[in-house]
Amino acid sequence: MSDRRDVQAPSTVEAIRMASASVLGTSTGLGYPIGSAIGAGSMLEQHSESVSMNIAPLIFSIRDTLMSSEGLELLSIEWDLDRTPGPDVLPEQLVVAGGVEGGVGSHVCVLSWEKGVVDPFKIDDYMKVLSKKIADIESAVINNELNYELEGLTVMTQFADRLNSVLFVDMLDRRFQGSWDSLQVKPDHVDVDLIAKMIVADDFTLQPPGMKILGRKSLEFKLPNESDDKLIAHFKRRVLTPSAIEALTKVVPETGQALLNELNYYAYAVEESEVVEGVVNALRDFLGLSEVSLADIGTLRPRIDEFVKNLGESVNALEHIVEEHLSSGKLITIENHKSALTSAVSVHSDVSSGIKNTLALEIIERIMNSVSREFAVSSEIRAWELKGTMRYAIAYTKRVSQYFSKELNHYLVTNAARKAFFTALRDFKQETLQDDIGSTDLTLFDLFYAEVQAQLNAAFSKEAFEGSQYDDFKQLMGVVTRKLIESFKTIDVWNLIGFENVAEIARNEIALQYSIAESEELTDHGKSLMTLLDVFQNLVSDVIPDVADTLLSKPLVRRIIDKMLSEQTNLVAELEGAVEGAGERPDEWRKEALEWVESFKTALDDSMSGPQALLTLLNSIHDIVGETVTPNAMVDRAKFEADQREQEYMARVQVWENVCRVIDQENDAIRAHNAKREELLTQKTQQYEARVREYEVALKDYMEKLERHRADQAAIAAEPTESPEIPGTPGTFTPAPATTPPPLEPVKPLAIDAELHEIRTQYPVKEEKSHPPKPDPDPSLKYFVELRDLLQSKLDHLKEREKDMEATFAKRVLRLQAEGIDSASVIGLDIGDEFVEYLMGSKVRGLGKLLPRVARVFLRDPKEERLLYLVTFEHRAGELTVSVGNTFLR
Repeated sequence: MSDRRDVQAPSTVEAIRMASASVLGTSTGLGYPIGSAIGAGSMLEQHSESVSMNIAPLIFSIRDTLMSSEGLELLSIEWDLDRTPGPDVLPEQLVVAGGVEGGVGSHVCVLSWEKGVVDPFKIDDYMKVLSKKIADIESAVINNELNYELEGLTVMTQFADRLNSVLFVDMLDRRFQGSWDSLQVKPDHVDVDLIAKMIVADDFTLQPPGMKILGRKSLEFKLPNESDDKLIAHFKRRVLTPSAIEALTKVVPETGQALLNELNYYAYAVEESEVVEGVVNALRDFLGLSEVSLADIGTLRPRIDEFVKNLGESVNALEHIVEEHLSSGKLITIENHKSALTSAVSVHSDVSSGIKNTLALEIIERIMNSVSREFAVSSEIRAWELKGTMRYAIAYTKRVSQYFSKELNHYLVTNAARKAFFTALRDFKQETLQDDIGSTDLTLFDLFYAEVQAQLNAAFSKEAFEGSQYDDFKQLMGVVTRKLIESFKTIDVWNLIGFENVAEIARNEIALQYSIAESEELTDHGKSLMTLLDVFQNLVSDVIPDVADTLLSKPLVRRIIDKMLSEQTNLVAELEGAVEGAGERPDEWRKEALEWVESFKTALDDSMSGPQALLTLLNSIHDIVGETVTPNAMVDRAKFEADQREQEYMARVQVWENVCRVIDQENDAIRAHNAKREELLTQKTQQYEARVREYEVALKDYMEKLERHRADQAAIAAEPTESPEIPGTPGTFTPAPATTPPPLEPVKPLAIDAELHEIRTQYPVKEEKSHPPKPDPDPSLKYFVELRDLLQSKLDHLKEREKDMEATFAKRVLRLQAEGIDSASVIGLDIGDEFVEYLMGSKVRGLGKLLPRVARVFLRDPKEERLLYLVTFEHRAGELTVSVGNTFLR
């Protein structure tokens, strides 16, 4: 515990001033940024433009997100500041407030030494006045035809500096403290619309430390106890979009650290930093070393103690020398004042020689730097006129002398332990990367390595934040090791792996498979896969959030509600119409939006009232967005896209097969018809041929019979008809033989042509139908399928290797302390620039000892000034409950 007599600042007023700051940022009517910073040490004001311009984007990001997504204006954000135990006067609250007037938007980022010094409503009124003044000055610049960029911005910046100085002084005078407006806005008076529970941790990997939102535990949308008509109207003013909810539940809590980090870099007194630099230079000269090893610390300890003792005595002697000079009243130049002090040191018995003389001269050099900055004149000046500046510098010199010994010891112990750990960790990395490991293992190794490295830094930072002190680096290593082991048990690699990691592994695999030999170029197939991967990432990162914000945007929801109330229209139909009429949107956007609307249809129930349907829509969209951010969900999305295209193609193939089946059935009938025709023709032909054959046989028989008949007839004709007379005998008469009828000629069959013609007419030939060509798959299908399979295989491989890599690191973490101690003999500790930077972080830059915890946010509707939004934050161990609601001011 520090002695109460230790000097923390030259005075109470100065301590309050050092614990306060005001950073003004303004966006002019023409869109140019100007800014101003004052307070929290001389360096902040010296770097006014840098500080204000670095802070502005952090605030504008939140402001613009809330305005574009919800049409709401940021009124204020408040963070309470936890701190390292100690006597230093440090800020207790960080407040951001803003106002718009006359087309000029202004905000102020304020550090206040005490909670409640800056009331959001009071400072908001001042910011409106300030914005109006800047707007008036801008109008004057334009009306007087000044060159806007070369002259106008300079004039407006000068006025901004003046206005910010007035604001800062008014804050120190408590002009913005307490307001009846803020007292009347209480959580009890607010209709809470949503409650989000976030998983949080204090992130000591950052400096200053801050809150880190690890994920969302739950998101609940609520309906007040009102009639349906009032509930529907209530949807017009509630916070709906994922972007706004992300801003309020994640971005705002984490932005406190980002703001404090920007302030902390310059929030210190240059006088103190210069004294630190001078004393460290003297220490290095005294020891004759710029680096010490752990083995040398024991032998150097007496010399270090001697130096610290001499430092205290030198500062005390120098204080008397300075006071004597101030009371001398000499009228000389700044350079001669420095010479006079140097001469006084050389003759003063306490600091005339040795290390005391070196220290005194180093400190005088720094004191006179302060004088030169304050009095940039070459003329003569009375010694007593330098009183304020010199005493101010001496006070910081005494402060440095009081903490130097303790901080040096702490630096040596802490830096030794830190370097021992990181040396062992680097050795582990070199050992591992000597082997040729695959892209998956390399990704896992890098993730685990970065996390262990971050947790090591966090463990040291947390010890420093809690004000813990150790005399031995091995003792500190033991404490850090225990914390590292505990934190490693809680590491979930899937909180570290994002879709970009899986995508990067996939890219490496594509490059490996489809690279052109001896070239970094990819084949056309590889380029197509890479392009598809980029398109898919764009879908996940840009298209899906934009669809969600559009479907839940205030203008659209208000228009839908108005039509639901006036025309009794259907919510789904209105959504479909909104998607179809949504400006110039890519096809991917419309396709995605319509799929969401279809998904929403299935979640609706006919029994639902209007408010319940709107609440279902709200939950449905937020569920979809919430499910698209993990690697598993994104790989599932890739599978869905590929499967959908496969199914679409298979559906086209199915249609083709059905058409072919119908054609085959028709062709079967055609073939049967044609077969019947051929069968009848064949049958008729065969019958005809049989008759012809019978005819030919009969004709042959006829001809034979005819020949015989003719022969017979010829024979008969040749025989006489009477017997010849024999003389002496009486004559006799023999009758002629009887003639036989000729054979009957067979009837020739009739020609078959008429019968065949009748059959051909009755059964005309029918042509069979040919199959249509089989549909070709979309050219992109093969790439979608390949990408799906690649992402899935890499994700599966990640899951398989994750356990092995975790076990490897777990074993190594247990050995880090022993390996670090073994390597301690080769560790060197810099007592020059590294020690100066350590002192800057631990003592000179005081804001590094603060941890911002978000407390409250006020928003307002610029179209309805009485409508106020209150966001409250409830902190529990590992959990942050965010409540968002609104009320009308009475």
